[in-house]
Amino acid sequence: MNYQKIYDNLISKAKKRSPETGISYEKHHIVPRCMGGSNLSDNIAIMTPEEHYVAHQLLVKLYPSDRRLIKAANRMTTGKRRNNKLYGWLRRRHTLAMT
Repeated sequence: MNYQKIYDNLISKAKKRSPETGISYEKHHIVPRCMGGSNLSDNIAIMTPEEHYVAHQLLVKLYPSDRRLIKAANRMTTGKRRNNKLYGWLRRRHTLAMT
């Protein structure tokens, strides 16, 4: 499976999106900061929680020996967030609760 192509397509989709009001989004560093990526806007993709979760899964598949990426992905799956749909649901619930 071509994980790089899948990751690139996910990023492209996120970069083209116009965020909608009332929908929860998260910032994702395209080139992770732990790999030298910056906080500049050209290195940020605005993603749904599900997309963000999948992006981190793909980065681990692309760089399976990078402990920093594994740690970042693991942080997204601790507690009750065990899959991308549940993670997205919880993030949206949190956003609603905080507004």
